[in-house]
Amino acid sequence: MIPELKVDLWGDSLISTLLDKKNLKRIRDPVLLIPLVPFMLTLFFAIFAELISPYPPLKTGVGSVLSPPSLRHLMGTDQVGSDIFSQVIYGSRTALIVSVGTGLIALFIALIIGLVAGYYGGLIDNLLMRFTDLFLSIPAFIFIIFVLVVFGNSLRNLIIVLGLLSWPIMARIVRSQTLSIREREFVVAAKAIGESDKSIIFREILPNIWPSIIPAFLLEMSLAILVESGISFIGLGDPNVASWGKTLAMASRSLYAGAWWGALFPGLMLFLTILSLNMLGDQLEKVLSRSI
Repeated sequence: MIPELKVDLWGDSLISTLLDKKNLKRIRDPVLLIPLVPFMLTLFFAIFAELISPYPPLKTGVGSVLSPPSLRHLMGTDQVGSDIFSQVIYGSRTALIVSVGTGLIALFIALIIGLVAGYYGGLIDNLLMRFTDLFLSIPAFIFIIFVLVVFGNSLRNLIIVLGLLSWPIMARIVRSQTLSIREREFVVAAKAIGESDKSIIFREILPNIWPSIIPAFLLEMSLAILVESGISFIGLGDPNVASWGKTLAMASRSLYAGAWWGALFPGLMLFLTILSLNMLGDQLEKVLSRSI
């Protein structure tokens, strides 16, 4: 007797799963909402930057040099008189653009390589994994610096090179999950009734590996934010956009004068956003793994 297919896998898609009544109750749990708060603040700043920011982020001389936090400058000013609060707000937008763009590129490549390698196995698997190992051997930070120096340090170039370097670990996760799920009864049954490989991969296997993909995706987002801040800190970031790393770099030159506020606020936003993404990934994995 052919085992019954798990036909509700793709119908109960990722969004449907999250909107399930039981899952909504879990998501409303205060413990689960804690990591969401810093990320939602960053998202709010990024979306409404023009409305919230009192000054252009890169404009100099909007206040006194190294002015401490006040009603006029909530997070103080730096050594060229720029408003740090405005830089932090627009830095949120830069962080989210880089993290989401990098994550989507990495996810797209990882899904293709991981699903194909895990499903077909054999020679295809070996070739794709050796290709993955090749990318893992690249010294990422040095390569990113090289690309930005040669092709220009625009935000677009940074997102592309980060995305092309960030997929290998996620691809290995996808592959390992695919290797496990392809042996399960509903996949064997799908093959027995003549379902195509493409249909099996995207309707039977992919929905079952979301609990493992989402935390990896959010981790890549947090790593992208960290790398972008590091690149901006050493002066290779896009000069036309505000960045937490750039603000921290300016603050590092004024700490000797006791201007602690320049490092505190962007550093705190960077720390909380990265922590939030990692905790959010863990909580979503728990919710999804109970349902899919």
